[in-house]
Amino acid sequence: MHYVHKKPTFQTNVKLPYKSIYQSDSCEIYEYQHFNLVSDKSKDCVFCAQANEIILESALAYAVWDRFPVSKGHALIITKSHKASYFDLSLEEQISLTIITNKLKKLIDELYSPDGYNVGVNVNEAAGQTINHVHIHLIPRYKGDVLNPIGGVRNIIAEKGDYTKSL
Repeated sequence: MHYVHKKPTFQTNVKLPYKSIYQSDSCEIYEYQHFNLVSDKSKDCVFCAQANEIILESALAYAVWDRFPVSKGHALIITKSHKASYFDLSLEEQISLTIITNKLKKLIDELYSPDGYNVGVNVNEAAGQTINHVHIHLIPRYKGDVLNPIGGVRNIIAEKGDYTKSL
């Protein structure tokens, strides 16, 4: 918990692109600059030039509400580094995405009380990726939001959704 701002803080072993205001053998403290205000980001990428309100943030990732939500509470967890594929991320970046996803799920539970979730990452155009910057969709699901939810993410290919027909 941050002493002054009373906000949760995250411990990490990465060098941040912020001005260092204190450094010792065991820690470094940075002058915080909100991710939306960092000026050296690519303006060609909608996520690098992000203007949405940040819901949660760590040193390596942040979360925003989806601009085109599939359901109430649909959010995106986005890496701060501009990489196209989830599989190009470092282990630390993947872990940061997971931490933010778990914290965001708790927040969405409190705000919207969904009945379930779909969690998804699109990698490459064939899988539906339209923005070449790694992001995870956290989609709250509600009873009755589709006629037949069987198969969940399998419904990406419609005829493969209800695998129970072949049982």
